[in-house]
Amino acid sequence: MDGHSQATSYGGLGVVEQGGIGVFAWDAATAQLSWDDQLACMFGVEGQDASPTETWFRVVHPDDQAKAAHTLYQADDPLAVVDVFRLLLDDGTVRHVRSRITEVLRDEAGAVSGMVGVMADVTGAHEAEGRLEAMLHSVSDGFVLLDHDFRYLFVNRAAERILGRSATDLLGRVVWERFPHAVGTVFETMFRRVMTERVGQRFVDHYPDPLNIWLDVRAEPSREGLVLYFQDVTAERARQEQVQLLLDGERRARREADEARASAESAHRQLAHQATHDALTGLVNRWEFDRLTTAALAETMADTQRSVTVLFLDLDRFKLVNDSLGHAAGDALLVTVGRLLAQEVRAGDVLARQGGDEFVVLLRDTPPEAAQRIAERIRSALRRPVLIAGHSLTTTVSIGLATSGPGTTVEILMRDADVALYRAKDAGRNSISWFDAASHRALLERVDLESALRDQLQRRGLDVHYQPVLDLRNDRLAGVEALARWTHPERGNIPPGIFVPLAEDAGLIRELGVSVFGTACRDAARWAALPDFTVWVNVSGREIASGYAARFLAGLARGELRRCRVGIEVTESVLADEDVALRELTTLHTAGVPIAIDDFGTGYSSLARLATLPISVLKIDRSFVQQIGTRLGRASIDVVVHLAGVLGVRTVAEGVETPAQLEALRQAGVDSAAGYLLGEPRPADRLALTPVTGRGRDAGLAS
Repeated sequence: MDGHSQATSYGGLGVVEQGGIGVFAWDAATAQLSWDDQLACMFGVEGQDASPTETWFRVVHPDDQAKAAHTLYQADDPLAVVDVFRLLLDDGTVRHVRSRITEVLRDEAGAVSGMVGVMADVTGAHEAEGRLEAMLHSVSDGFVLLDHDFRYLFVNRAAERILGRSATDLLGRVVWERFPHAVGTVFETMFRRVMTERVGQRFVDHYPDPLNIWLDVRAEPSREGLVLYFQDVTAERARQEQVQLLLDGERRARREADEARASAESAHRQLAHQATHDALTGLVNRWEFDRLTTAALAETMADTQRSVTVLFLDLDRFKLVNDSLGHAAGDALLVTVGRLLAQEVRAGDVLARQGGDEFVVLLRDTPPEAAQRIAERIRSALRRPVLIAGHSLTTTVSIGLATSGPGTTVEILMRDADVALYRAKDAGRNSISWFDAASHRALLERVDLESALRDQLQRRGLDVHYQPVLDLRNDRLAGVEALARWTHPERGNIPPGIFVPLAEDAGLIRELGVSVFGTACRDAARWAALPDFTVWVNVSGREIASGYAARFLAGLARGELRRCRVGIEVTESVLADEDVALRELTTLHTAGVPIAIDDFGTGYSSLARLATLPISVLKIDRSFVQQIGTRLGRASIDVVVHLAGVLGVRTVAEGVETPAQLEALRQAGVDSAAGYLLGEPRPADRLALTPVTGRGRDAGLAS
């Protein structure tokens, strides 16, 4: 990055690493240069063996010769000039150096007779700045750094695209000079308020000519002046307005059509249609579908060569649409899905809405391979994006299929299709599955397991084991992570990967969380004498509803625990997608409860949003730790550590299994670590809380 490039500090992300510093002197009369040994070494020569002047212009990179000459020959306010240029040494090594004139010598007439300056090797800082700049250029949000005089110090590529100006055109210029139409608008008011009051602001407003766009802007104070994150939301606003017009038109057209039919049709036909069709989608309802299926099965009894196949469809994650966009958007999606399904089924097939987000299709005399093709065609059709309430939604569907046999009734056929649907969802959704007896038995086993889990939670709750967390800065025990364990009386140990999703699906996750939280609080009280010791509890997003923060704080008060003694671990998705969860966790964070993002780096967080989340710790996923010995793995952890430093939060690395990994994490600046190397999860009464140094071949915590 040369002297005319973007600033070397981005909102607190400044890099101060430097190499050596040398001194030089320039005699204007003789046009000769002299330097000390440090500077000669920097130019790749020893002492005064080579001519400083000749070496200076030989070693400076050809593309930077003008800047190097500028350092020596410029005469206008030389003390204000700082130049950065490259050296190309004889062995091919490239160094980045920064020079500055520290003293100007003048003759009796006041003319410049020479100068004295210093030069620093900033190669390491340049490389670190390059990595940081690359990360800022990769984000989708516009990112701009302004100094206290509102001059541009840094502009990322997204900002160039949104503002329609290049970084070269903006750097060093004042905002109001380049964008005069912003003067007197909300933009100027907010920017000056943040600069003066040093409190962040977020707003959405329209910028007039020549941009003519809507911007969603977040302004934050920084050491250099002001940091701006922004997005162009013009298209989103236009889509919302257009969709609203379309929905209004559709509602108006539907109302007018209903009124026209009401005036033309008899009350008897209206009642008959309402009795046999779904009011929202206009499809056959479940009762009429059962009647038609019963009739089709009766035909198979008279002809054993005939059969009936049912496709049971369920939209994946439909609840997320209702919760995030509202029930009106959910209804609009169901209508759209019904219309798409109607286009894919054959003439003579029966399509019905079973209820909620479930649909069924009746196929008569259809071979299994043909039924499979119809199911795949339906799945492909529903995966095409649709515009609902201003949002482009991609819907996936899980499909279960069952075919009739001798003596099959409607109840049996629908039950078998439902079992197949459950199997499709259990396979990861967006799947197609046929009924088989093994699936039915597996479903019954899951029902039994759910019942056993419910009974276990009601009787005594689950066991809790603890895994130690070592503070790498001082080799002291920083805390433990509470991990739920379930030992089934017949099946033995049930992995959390099985019983936690089961609890979420069965509506038992709150009871499970209360059980683990109660045990963790009791054990935390036992360890109250340990300094700076935190017991971390994993929390599912489905546990966090309105009132969660109040119940959590009340539990801590009952245990007479300080709020920093028990922390919460959640995944990125909980904070990214759930407004209720974000509000509740913000309340806890404000009250002093530490919040950690678990498995950080495996999900997605925009840079602007991450800076506003109520977090105290970033937990580095074990997949990054396993790759720390590689160049990419080490770079990934370095980025997380840098980001944590900017956010003012700590880092914890999970899954440490070898001394080499532990030492590499220590060198990378990671604050704490956990893993089997440092201690396996154990019950509280079997956990030895005496940390060792964490260094050497047998590093770890006694356990």
